[in-house]
Amino acid sequence: MDKPSGPSAYLENQIQTDDSQKAPPHSFTLLSRVATTLWFAVLAVLLTQSLAETIRSVPPGSTAFSTWAPIVSRICTLVFFVTLGWLVAIRPKAVARQEGIIPTTIAFFGTYSVWLMPFLPRADVGPTLEIVSAAITLTGSLSIICAVSYLGKSFSIAPQARKLVIGGPYRIVRHPLYVAEEIATVGVLLQYAWYAALLFLVIHMALQIRRMDYEESLLRAVFPDYEAYASRTARLIPGIW
Repeated sequence: MDKPSGPSAYLENQIQTDDSQKAPPHSFTLLSRVATTLWFAVLAVLLTQSLAETIRSVPPGSTAFSTWAPIVSRICTLVFFVTLGWLVAIRPKAVARQEGIIPTTIAFFGTYSVWLMPFLPRADVGPTLEIVSAAITLTGSLSIICAVSYLGKSFSIAPQARKLVIGGPYRIVRHPLYVAEEIATVGVLLQYAWYAALLFLVIHMALQIRRMDYEESLLRAVFPDYEAYASRTARLIPGIW
């Protein structure tokens, strides 16, 4: 069989398995695991403080959806952080990883660039748009929890392979977690100036798509069944792509 050429060949050449002599030492892997777990713990503490302040600011007796939906969404995000911290702490060692600073950097910015959204220029949002924004954000947040619950110990930020997950939402699309993240991102961006929100969304989606390229190249190289799974499962949008 001819060897692949082009970008996919480059990606596959950068894949490193645990049998490689260049694999990072156990101490480095342990340090990375502890640092990541502590990072999510810090995020959870900061979000808890912010959430408590938000709840205290709610007018007594208020039952407005636009008031409580963002709070429920933040609670989902808190559960997300706690879950990720726990999964990172207990997950098994990766059987393979995508080497290089570029895949890791793209994964990092794809994950954490959403924290830049509060710095975008705000828009004048009416009550109807507030409700729509809250509903979309809440839907995305709940979907994130669902995707992570199926991904389980296979979760990682940088491209790594542990187990091929094809159940639950992964039967519908190959990257349900990224779909859920984009839904939540769109919900939040509705509260900001359209020109800044649109630019941010395009850049963020470009990072995530490139991130998918690295992850899929890794999974194809490690799991023989991935090609068949990819052929019958849409990447992001069922029946379209």
